[in-house]
Amino acid sequence: MAHIKTSKGNLTYDSHLLHFGNKVINREAMLEDLHLLAVCLDKIDINWGPAFGTLIGIVRNDDFQPWKPLFDIYILKEDEERFKDALWLLKELNFELVRYERRGLYFLKRNDEFIKIFVLHKISADVRHTGGSDFIHEKYLQNTVKWDFKGVELNVPEEVDEYLEFQYGADWVTPKQTVTYSNTLFAKLWHWTKTAVQDLLPDSVYYGWLYQHRQKDFQKFKLRCEKHGIALPKNFQLSNMKPRKYKKVLTVGVYDLLHKGHVELYRRAKGLGDYLIVAAQDSDFILKYKPTAKVLNSTEDRKYMIKSIRYVDEVITYTDVDKIVQEVDFDVFVTGPDQCHEGFQRAIQWCEAHGKEHIVLARTNGVSSSELKAKIASKTGAAV
Repeated sequence: MAHIKTSKGNLTYDSHLLHFGNKVINREAMLEDLHLLAVCLDKIDINWGPAFGTLIGIVRNDDFQPWKPLFDIYILKEDEERFKDALWLLKELNFELVRYERRGLYFLKRNDEFIKIFVLHKISADVRHTGGSDFIHEKYLQNTVKWDFKGVELNVPEEVDEYLEFQYGADWVTPKQTVTYSNTLFAKLWHWTKTAVQDLLPDSVYYGWLYQHRQKDFQKFKLRCEKHGIALPKNFQLSNMKPRKYKKVLTVGVYDLLHKGHVELYRRAKGLGDYLIVAAQDSDFILKYKPTAKVLNSTEDRKYMIKSIRYVDEVITYTDVDKIVQEVDFDVFVTGPDQCHEGFQRAIQWCEAHGKEHIVLARTNGVSSSELKAKIASKTGAAV
């Protein structure tokens, strides 16, 4: 039995070597599955929606593509840990996790129907990658509208026609089967053998193979961007696929009054890699530039409390955020939506110029340090 680590413990599952042959989607069964899946994913408040060929069928025909064996959806890398936790609830609803691929791919099964979940990694401020042959611009994931598909509310790009023309050409409106599955015994054995070998490869070999294998797809994407007049950043590369033993994540902040939101931030940030570094800003530096700032705990006390949280591997001190990113060895830089002043802009630009991933994690609803201080003040009558 295989397993996936979640915040609720290891989720065990029976991993399958899948081959779909001439299978096609059963409409009634799949719609039942989608209704249940939508309830679960919306409950945990993550960005998700139909992907690639599945999106074409929904937009063009308001239906499933007649030749597809499964339903494709996307989630964002920063939401993957919450998705993993949701697998426990999905399991209670008779969804089975039947396959996971470390590049960021999950397969769920229910009613003998399959749903394929692509995890989209950021490779620049504007572009995400599936780990496979597909790339997608960030604006098509963040600027979405609700699309009623057979009673299921799905997120689709606001400029969906523009996206599909960029991705598939002007003739995307013409039904055309681009993927076929052979049902011969030889095809099955070849596919199973290739998949089994990939599963057994150590990370250093697997990611090296994947990196080389996807370079052609990457070049095609860049040529499409050039054709459509879309500017890409300099030194644009598949940094998330480069072989490495450990993926280090860095996040920074003051963290004066630790609360549930901070713990959730650390949990989700740790899920983006293998080793989490938390940098706490130095108290003397804060007061030097913000004399009126009310920092209640010393630098060392804040670091002590942060280190006690199980998701955190290392705690350091920093002054300027645009300096710490140049001094620390890391792969992913995690920020919050309000960490956007000039220092953070310079830090983010440095990350993008040096092949580091930058991911913005949304705040936990209903909790913040300012709200916590306000509650303390209201209860004690003291200014905090």
